[in-house]
Amino acid sequence: MSSLRQRHTERTRDAIVAAAFELFASKGYAETTIDEIAERADIAPRTFFRYFPAKEAVLFHNSDGQVDEAVAKLRDRPTDETPYESLLAVLRSMAAEVAHGDTREIMLAKFAAENDRLFEHHRAVVMCNFEESITEVFKERAGDEFDGLAIDAAVAAVLATFGTAMRSWIRAGATDDFEPILERCVTAAQGAFQSVPAAAPR
Repeated sequence: MSSLRQRHTERTRDAIVAAAFELFASKGYAETTIDEIAERADIAPRTFFRYFPAKEAVLFHNSDGQVDEAVAKLRDRPTDETPYESLLAVLRSMAAEVAHGDTREIMLAKFAAENDRLFEHHRAVVMCNFEESITEVFKERAGDEFDGLAIDAAVAAVLATFGTAMRSWIRAGATDDFEPILERCVTAAQGAFQSVPAAAPR
């Protein structure tokens, strides 16, 4: 059972996110200030920064959970499947969910299309966390004998295509199906995992 402090933290975080998206919807992302979000959430502006380092972080508030979900799906893939096949299956699963996102995700896509800083945050924070988490899983599967640098490079290559597909989809209005865009991008990276073993030798 969560402690009183933890419940208070979760309520405050939820209040900030709710207030921010209400203001984003009514005023627009760029026109909304952190002071306005704090006032709507009934907190001091300095409290905002205890929960989020910047305004764009509010838009991506659920990214850690999405990364954790993707990692869990990857760990559930068959161990005799090649890493490329496993990662591609996870990315395709994520792609199928993207086009059916909730109102907040659609709003995020709209704002990102209008604000390059959001793309920068997505690339530098969200995708970096995703890449590190995915790489860790594959290194565990490959074992200590395999070249970790090769895994780093392979994961980076494939996830770069996913990021490219995502940004292309958003800039196009985030209204078309995402899967075909992803397929076009990952085709260019199909050879990235050819030398990576499925699992450590027995």
